[in-house]
Amino acid sequence: MFHFSMRVCVLIWIIVFLQGISVVQAQTEDNKQGLELPEEILVFRTSPGKEEQAEGWFRFQVSTFSPLLVVKVNGFAQMVREDSDWAEYEIPYYLKPGKNSFTIFVQTKTGQQEQEFIVTYEPKQKKKKIPPPLNGVIMLGQTNSSNMLRVQEGSSKTSAAKNDLLVSGAYAFQLQKDSAVSLKAVLKFDRQQNRSLVAEEVLFRQFSTEYRNKQLLGMDFSSALGQSVISVKDANPTDPKKAGEFREDVQSLFLFIAAKKRWAKFVDASFKLQLDSQNKVKTNSEDGILTLISLGAKMRWQDFRFKLRWDSQTTKFKTASKDYQSTLIDAGASYSWTPWVFGLNIQNNNQQYKSADPATNVVLQNKKDEMTLNCKYAYSQATIVGIDLKQLKQASNDATRAFQENQLILQYIWMF
Repeated sequence: MFHFSMRVCVLIWIIVFLQGISVVQAQTEDNKQGLELPEEILVFRTSPGKEEQAEGWFRFQVSTFSPLLVVKVNGFAQMVREDSDWAEYEIPYYLKPGKNSFTIFVQTKTGQQEQEFIVTYEPKQKKKKIPPPLNGVIMLGQTNSSNMLRVQEGSSKTSAAKNDLLVSGAYAFQLQKDSAVSLKAVLKFDRQQNRSLVAEEVLFRQFSTEYRNKQLLGMDFSSALGQSVISVKDANPTDPKKAGEFREDVQSLFLFIAAKKRWAKFVDASFKLQLDSQNKVKTNSEDGILTLISLGAKMRWQDFRFKLRWDSQTTKFKTASKDYQSTLIDAGASYSWTPWVFGLNIQNNNQQYKSADPATNVVLQNKKDEMTLNCKYAYSQATIVGIDLKQLKQASNDATRAFQENQLILQYIWMF
């Protein structure tokens, strides 16, 4: 009897245990049906995983089986339409170099999911073109002047034309990636079409050695040592065999240092300090030192270019009455409409002598204003033609030095 009762209890316990397992399994199935599976919330990116630009858009889509409640990107909530089970988003970004994380959180009425996407920013490396060791420019021009001799107001003016030739060349020896040493030469001379004005012809020569480092203390630094020679035609030489030849008028040795700095990718500032040791060949009155300090700035805005330069020059000659101080302000603007470039340039030059002229007992003061309208057309990257309209006016407390002049300048430029 005892064994029978024991068997009945065990049987009842087994039935109760099985019934409990069945209830738990049923409840688990109900819970699974009440929660949406993560696989039923789909988040997929529609923008690239690698970018070469810092600014752009991160695009993705969300698809679910139940209405969306919340969509967040890196913790910031996005707009969700009521009762929608699909949405597309565009998120603006500014990437940092390397990997950038975008964490997307999605919540529906029956579930939620968080997913991370990585966007890698690899800036495009610009291949720097190595400049050729030899480069230069050849410029042919013709200047038509209404007052070639620059005589004072009220005097008879001479209208004439002259032809100009300028040749400039440089050969660079690369030292390191950002530094080089260059040998430079400039030759310029003009020829009067009216041969009675042959005495007005000028020959200019310059030779220099320049060192340049594009990344010295974050600046583009350059320094040069060279010689300049200005020669003029001797219309009435003592030796008839030398008639029509150029004779040296001024020689000078110069040394300068200069630096350029760029800010915000569209503003360039520059500084220059130059010393000239001048030798006047025929007379010693203007032998001495000239000191030049120059400050400049250039700015780019879309297709416009603006420039401003301030120069200050002082002299220390053997003859004190020849010493002067001058200030130049040069301002200009240009507009590029490829292949055309239109420009306006204004210069103001004030020259103040330090001592009175012994002959006139007057402290000479000159003020020259110059305005230029120009237009250039580029046939190619190496060939340019241009036309300039220039007006010059100089006022002076010495009437013989005051003049007005209008010029028309035609140019052909070839760069190599």
